Amino acid sequence: MDLNIQKNLNIRFLKNAIFAKISSLLVKGKSELTEDDEFKEIEELIKCIKDAKKEWLSANSNFEHAIDSEIIDYYTYEIKAYQLRYEYLLKKAKEKGIKVNEDSVIL
Repeated sequence: MDLNIQKNLNIRFLKNAIFAKISSLLVKGKSELTEDDEFKEIEELIKCIKDAKKEWLSANSNFEHAIDSEIIDYYTYEIKAYQLRYEYLLKKAKEKGIKVNEDSVIL
């Protein structure tokens, strides 16, 4: 069990680092970004949206298989956190004019 906790902490650390990187890119003014930087930013945002959706669905699946009440609480908070992250990234994509459907992305 301790290995799973450590693995989850490592994964969260990496996700937070990626999220922080995207947030810093989104804060930059458009005039500071080159076309290549802007394209990379959009690619990264799309990747993060897809990852966030996978994480959200995974947390839902884990919740359905949880037995212990403390684990159920954990997955409840995790589901909400991933849902909020996913919605935040969708909002940022919309602000940039990126349309995200279930299976596709339209620029």
